[in-house]
Amino acid sequence: MIDTDYKREKALEWCPIEDVWGIGRRYAAKLQSLGCKTALDFAKHHKDWVRQTFNNINIVRTWQELNGENAVPNEELAKKKSICTSRSFNGMISDKDTLRTHIANYAARCAEKLRAQKTAATTVGVFVNTNAFREDLAQYWNFQELRLVTPTSSTIPIVQAAHDVLDRIFIQGYQYKKAGVIVMGISPDSPIQQDLFDLNAEQIQKMRRLDEVIDRINRMHGSETIVIGAQQYTQKNGKGKAEVFANAIKHDFRSPSPTTRWGEIMKLNANAKKKEK
Repeated sequence: MIDTDYKREKALEWCPIEDVWGIGRRYAAKLQSLGCKTALDFAKHHKDWVRQTFNNINIVRTWQELNGENAVPNEELAKKKSICTSRSFNGMISDKDTLRTHIANYAARCAEKLRAQKTAATTVGVFVNTNAFREDLAQYWNFQELRLVTPTSSTIPIVQAAHDVLDRIFIQGYQYKKAGVIVMGISPDSPIQQDLFDLNAEQIQKMRRLDEVIDRINRMHGSETIVIGAQQYTQKNGKGKAEVFANAIKHDFRSPSPTTRWGEIMKLNANAKKKEK
């Protein structure tokens, strides 16, 4: 129990600045360059210095918490600082169009998770990698991120940002086995600081209403009842029904679902019963 200032300062002295909740790797690097190696070094600075140096309300709140002031509501502590959606492909992918569809689905799921916890993200990252177990193939791995002008949890801008990042890191000629999308810089979705040259308040509200309708329909009628066009897999021959996300990813070791899928209902061995009799 930390119930005295002495104990609090002793605990902060033992805590590296990069391990403090609310201090990301970028801010940790900046603080270290300014001489703040531990949480105590940061806490000893004046509040005005923190405001002028970072101009970030979350960093100021973290400073207040380290100094014993209750500044972060409990519900915010439980929310994730980053959300990642990634899967291994059912086979390997070399064409960019198919990879873009996977990235769109990963980004859409990150957006859904943001909305579920009533938060918004400021950064979208994408990574791709080949199969490290295939030593006979050329290997490649890359990750880059894009900072959004306005924090958002809307599917369309997050998917667009993820596609922009993919355009930077995709290299033709590799056999890709896995990819993923990470949304970072997560903060409460209200209030959101708007940018003069980005979406206005009316456009933001329109996107929010659209997301609410899609989420409600998908909850009522099942996942992927409604998706944006970028999430739809196309048939190479142009015939038949397009593949859905659930079947386009690798799930060789997925547990059966006998209570939710008709095709996976358990079957009894009638012959074994007869032998017992």
